[in-house]
Amino acid sequence: MARIDIRDLRFSRDQFQLSLPQLRIHQGEKVALMGENGCGKSTLIALMTGLLQPATGQIQYDGQPLEALDYGERARCFSLLPQFSTLAFPFTVLEVVQMGRFAKLQSSDYQQADLDASRQLLTLMDIAHLEHKAFSELSGGEQRRVMLARVLNQQTPIVYLDEPNASLDVRHTLDTFAHLYELPATVITSVHDINMALRYFDRFLFFKNGQLLADRQRSELTPQLLNEVYDVSVVSSGDGFSFHRSCR
Repeated sequence: MARIDIRDLRFSRDQFQLSLPQLRIHQGEKVALMGENGCGKSTLIALMTGLLQPATGQIQYDGQPLEALDYGERARCFSLLPQFSTLAFPFTVLEVVQMGRFAKLQSSDYQQADLDASRQLLTLMDIAHLEHKAFSELSGGEQRRVMLARVLNQQTPIVYLDEPNASLDVRHTLDTFAHLYELPATVITSVHDINMALRYFDRFLFFKNGQLLADRQRSELTPQLLNEVYDVSVVSSGDGFSFHRSCR
């Protein structure tokens, strides 16, 4: 499953309303969800993964409604890195990363192939030296990389990530986005750094006040559009953009 279709989607909570009349995302696209805080990026990810229920509309995966997929089918269809991750028990780093293999298990027990895949991701995310350490004892950035490894361990055709570089330093941010860009999967990510996103995403969905303001390819981004999205002065700067706001 890789194609995503959204039709007539509406959601409201308190004073916030999200409306998305139509959207199609194709296999392998790298899509950045962008906009100010509270514009609806995280809400859309929650709706697309079934964590929230829309008031109206439908989300389909290769023509199948999301609500028709059971939990196992969803776990094989898409993986999710939420904005915040907590674990109630003192699992080790390796145990957390292995959790991503659960939907792929051929029996009730992990096999050597599952362990090997998990350890490869520990190395990829630069956390192999933390394998036996308790997740709760890690720094915020280390925990984020562990949860990223768990998501990648699901090996799903669609990957959702809500601000994946939160708490990451510059080096690990660059490494993480480079890994995501190389995935054969469809990757849908909420992200704030437009210049970082320009390097690793091909399609940009800009939201404002719960509405899809613009759907653009990388080459179609302009200072005028970004000014409308963020209400700041924007100018082209080399391969990216620079932002300015007058102090008052």
